[in-house]
Amino acid sequence: MASVSFGLMNVSVKMLGTMHVVQVVFFRAVVQLLMSSFLIYRAGISPWGNKPKWLILRGLFGSMGLVGYFYTLQAMPLGNAIVIHYLSPMLTALLAMFLFKERVKGSQWAFFLLSFAGVVVVNGLSDVITWHGMLGGLAGVVFSAAAYNTIRHLKDSEHPNVIIFYFPLVTFPLSLMHGLAFPDSWRMPEGMQWLWILAMGVFTHYGQYFMTRAYQREQASKVSAVSYAGIVWAALFGVFLFGESYQWGQYLGMGLVLLGMALNVRSSQKT
Repeated sequence: MASVSFGLMNVSVKMLGTMHVVQVVFFRAVVQLLMSSFLIYRAGISPWGNKPKWLILRGLFGSMGLVGYFYTLQAMPLGNAIVIHYLSPMLTALLAMFLFKERVKGSQWAFFLLSFAGVVVVNGLSDVITWHGMLGGLAGVVFSAAAYNTIRHLKDSEHPNVIIFYFPLVTFPLSLMHGLAFPDSWRMPEGMQWLWILAMGVFTHYGQYFMTRAYQREQASKVSAVSYAGIVWAALFGVFLFGESYQWGQYLGMGLVLLGMALNVRSSQKT
């Protein structure tokens, strides 16, 4: 459910491609902040949580990862940007192994490498990859992996809506400061852009909710492996909505990514 929600969020971000990436992050934070505040109020829980320092770190890491990810979405075809982003599961599992002593089987690492090989094939055969887009995507991967592990750390102490609330709570002032420092790079949305902003915020919230619940209930290595399913939505949306095309070798690479995901999940379920 998280991968589907984030897939629809990615479409919304692509539709806002003429806006500055930090401005897109700002509007996403506004919508998500309003939704999270309402849900926390309706649930009758405190928005500040039990571990505010870790919650702030979750928001900070998530914000930095989001900027890198959105920049890549705007700089590259949708399928390529998503494939770069899905380098994060391996790094997420690696961090979880050291931080939380989660056990990752040798076979699981082999399957992660199989998915990584698919990532290399998809992007290695593309003639539209840019260095700045690649670097932005890799930065987003590092910060996203750190954010996912803070969620794992908060699994027993925080309500999922509180964890979600801190993401836009940190993102909002950071992106606002950028707008105040560089006002010429910002402009008010027009027409259908408002609808895409609303859709982006709504799909983001539900993606964050399902992802948070997943990381709270299961090992990070298992959840991160399943997240590779998002490449399917990226390819479908890219082809049918944005007229993007891929070589047969790139489809093979996507198949390797999904095969590695399926084998990883199967391996992690064995006792």
